[in-house]
Amino acid sequence: MNAKIEGESEGFLKIYVEDNKGAKHDLTVHNTSGIEYHSCDEIANNPALRTREECERVDQTRRYARWHVYRERGYDTVPPTENPDRLMAALLGIAMLSETAFDEQFGDLEEHLQRHYDGSTVDLPFPDADPDDAIVYQKDVYLEPDPIKLEPPVLEQFLGRFEGDPDSPALDDGDILLDQMDDLEFEIEAVSGIHTLHNDGQGTEQTDYGEQPLDREPDVRIELMAFDPASVDSFQHYIVSHLAYQIRDRFLLMGVKPPVPFRAQGWGTYEGFQCQKFCSLYDEYWSSEATIQSWEPW
Repeated sequence: MNAKIEGESEGFLKIYVEDNKGAKHDLTVHNTSGIEYHSCDEIANNPALRTREECERVDQTRRYARWHVYRERGYDTVPPTENPDRLMAALLGIAMLSETAFDEQFGDLEEHLQRHYDGSTVDLPFPDADPDDAIVYQKDVYLEPDPIKLEPPVLEQFLGRFEGDPDSPALDDGDILLDQMDDLEFEIEAVSGIHTLHNDGQGTEQTDYGEQPLDREPDVRIELMAFDPASVDSFQHYIVSHLAYQIRDRFLLMGVKPPVPFRAQGWGTYEGFQCQKFCSLYDEYWSSEATIQSWEPW
C-alpha cells in the first residue's frame, strides 16, 4: 500500500492510495468523521458489482487511508478499537496487572467462557441462540493515559525494543519483559460489562451489549470465540497474546504485512477471522494449525 496526502482544507484531507494490486484510489478523509469520499476507476464504485476480493481491497484502502492520516497528521481518524497503538497500550497495561487485579477486571469473562465446558447452564440473551453456535464474548477496555498522545507512537516505541533482534516474537507464551517497558506504562481505567455476539452460521448476527462505565468510546475491545479457558496455562497470558494477534489483524486488514514480532498465529479479531475465513486475499492466520503461505495480505 502506498499513500500520499495532497492537501488539507477546513478539516478535509485529500489522499491518494495505491492498493496492493496497483489500483489507484482517490479519497477524502475528514479529520474527525473519517472517509467522506472514495472513488477508483479500476474497481466498481457500486459494491454490488464487485467481487468479494474487490470489496476487501476497497476496505483495505479505506482502513489504510485513515491510518496514514492518523500517523502523518496526528488526527484520531482510526476507529479506536482498531488502532494498533491503542491495542499495544492495552497489551502492556493488562500484562502489568497483578493476578488479583486481572481477576477483578476480567474474571467474569473467563467465567462466561468456562460455562460452555463445565456443565453449567449457558444463558444467552437471544431466544433463538444455541450455546453450540458461534458465540463471541466481548469486553471493552478503557485506558489512561490516552495512548495516542505519545510521541513517538506507542507501537513504534515498543518495536524499538527489538532493534538488533528483529525476528523475535513480541511475546513468549504471553510473557513480556516488563522491566524494559517502564516508560510505556498504562493503567486500566475501566472495563465494560460482557457483550455477547451470536452468529447462527446462516449469515445472521446479533449482539447484546453489556454496561459501558464511561461516557466515551473504549480504547480496545477484547473478543473471544467461546473456548475452554482451562485449556491454557494462564488466562491473563492468553488475553495478552490475543491482543498481539489483534495488532497482527489490524495491519493485515489495512493491506500491510504485520511487523515481524506480530507474525504469529492465533485468535485475533472477529472481523479478521471473517475476512481470513472467506476472502482469498488472506491465509487463515487465526488458526494455530493452518499452514501460512505468506504474510502478504494480497
